[in-house]
Amino acid sequence: MKINYKIRKFKCLGCGKKIELRRAKDNLKYCSLNCYRKSARPQRKTGKVVRCEMCGKETYKNKGWFEKSKNHFCSKVCANKYQTKDKLKFTCKICGKVFYWSKSRVKTNNPLYCSWICRLKDKEHIIKNAIKGNLIQQNKKGLNRLEIKGRKMLILMGIDFEEQVLIFNKFLVDILIPNKNLIIQWDGEYWHNKPARKILDKSQDAYLRKCGYNVLRITDKQLKENKDRVYDNIQRAIQ
Repeated sequence: MKINYKIRKFKCLGCGKKIELRRAKDNLKYCSLNCYRKSARPQRKTGKVVRCEMCGKETYKNKGWFEKSKNHFCSKVCANKYQTKDKLKFTCKICGKVFYWSKSRVKTNNPLYCSWICRLKDKEHIIKNAIKGNLIQQNKKGLNRLEIKGRKMLILMGIDFEEQVLIFNKFLVDILIPNKNLIIQWDGEYWHNKPARKILDKSQDAYLRKCGYNVLRITDKQLKENKDRVYDNIQRAIQ
């Protein structure tokens, strides 16, 4: 059967506007799908009209959505505002992004960064964290294997030294030879090759040198593979 489409004039049952559109003769009720949903579908609605808990606007929610949700909002904007209304506002120290934390989270964490990525970009944080680790290490029981090997070498060389010395209340150094202003650090290859640790070591060495100390770093790999070379390096450093 051929349907006769042509320009027709009719009054929309939804909005009441007089419309002129290309339609079939038996399709002259609504000007748009939106008007159809507002007027024809309410007869089949099984949901409820609820009030937005943020702005107070009334909106229709279908039955399935209504049963699953405890809170009701007219839009995502209102939902996001509701989520942050009781939270504290902060600005990220690194990227400047605004973020929100609950009061309970602030009690146990430092709200300076919006994410762990920004936290790792802060050199000041890395240094402070390392100082905290140094203070913990100062109170540890005994030395590790690398430090014990280094101690034995220095004793055999007849050098007077101090172990695990906290300098300027900032840096815990493995070995301090006071009469030579020499600091020796026993570095494990695995830990001290990490990018964040390399930045910290470089910053620490620069600070100590600026304060008049010479810094000699010796790795476990060097001590294991070429002990004679390590011996020579120490001899040159104390001359």
